[in-house]
Amino acid sequence: MKHILPLLILTFMLYSCGNDNTDKAISDAKEVQSAIKQMQPGGIPTTAGGWTMTAKIKDKNWTANSIMPPEAAGRIVGDDNGVSISLPYDRRDMVPGKKTTFSHDNAVDLMTNDEVGLWGGYSGEMEVTKVDNEWAEGKFFFTGASDDKKIEVTEGVFRISMAMKK
Repeated sequence: MKHILPLLILTFMLYSCGNDNTDKAISDAKEVQSAIKQMQPGGIPTTAGGWTMTAKIKDKNWTANSIMPPEAAGRIVGDDNGVSISLPYDRRDMVPGKKTTFSHDNAVDLMTNDEVGLWGGYSGEMEVTKVDNEWAEGKFFFTGASDDKKIEVTEGVFRISMAMKK
């Protein structure tokens, strides 16, 4: 399951890049989002002091209402009604001070409910700021791109559980 999400996103990106029909691209993005939600039931509701992801998308506050467990998704994925941010994840990288620079080989993805639908974040950074036996916290920012359009995501923070399942 860990590899299905990136494969779905890549397939959609390749398809939509050659598609001049904006309505079709939006429809396809919604289908991909729906498929992801069906494949990954069990998003954990966000709470103050618990699982958290927030950011500013185009200077507007955004807060995830659920986060997929990173061990299941292979990424840190926060979602709020189809608008989602998907950060790279490797449990071994959850070390305070560890910085991950986004690139074409290690991108963050932003799914939106607009005419673009999927933005690739190839520039920006994620930094792990705190880790203990229970939680890992970090911050991030990136510029998403789709064709000749760009979108800024700033002041991003996340908090995910590091407790091992028994």
